[in-house]
Amino acid sequence: MRARRGTSLVEMLIVLVLLGVLTSVASPLMKPSTKGAVEQHARLLAQDLDHARTKAYAARTRVRVVVGDTLWQTYLDNNRDSVIAETATELVAFGTMNTRGIERRVVFGRGAASRLLSDTVVTWVPGTRRVQFGTRGTTEPFGSSVVLYLTHADDNTAVSAVEINSAANVRVWRWVEGVWQ
Repeated sequence: MRARRGTSLVEMLIVLVLLGVLTSVASPLMKPSTKGAVEQHARLLAQDLDHARTKAYAARTRVRVVVGDTLWQTYLDNNRDSVIAETATELVAFGTMNTRGIERRVVFGRGAASRLLSDTVVTWVPGTRRVQFGTRGTTEPFGSSVVLYLTHADDNTAVSAVEINSAANVRVWRWVEGVWQ
């Protein structure tokens, strides 16, 4: 009896074809859904806002998060003059994670969702959304609250909201079948 030495070319081609078919079936399933992408960005924004609040309290200085249409940036009042001019020096002073980009199809807006009950109507000028934390880690002006909505350009029912309440606590909400959760 002769010992077999490896695989034939036909066997290798069959395995490669099967892998190709499995990959083509599985790859669309691995792409995040529109709702998942929106919620992921909302959670990242909430995490960065909470980090900014914590840093303001720990450093006993003011921190401002400026939310643009395609990114958000965080500035630290490093010279402690109570003025944040949004300069490159203040951006670098915040440290790592001072700038985050937003996925191309995720945009700021409420989409098909209604306002959160805690949402005080703030009319944002596009590209000028600002959240500022004072030396005690509270929002400025003191006691103010902010809600930032994110939606998907291809699906206006995929909506998440990031709420910073008057105590500067950050919470993420999801719009699910007509109800905020």
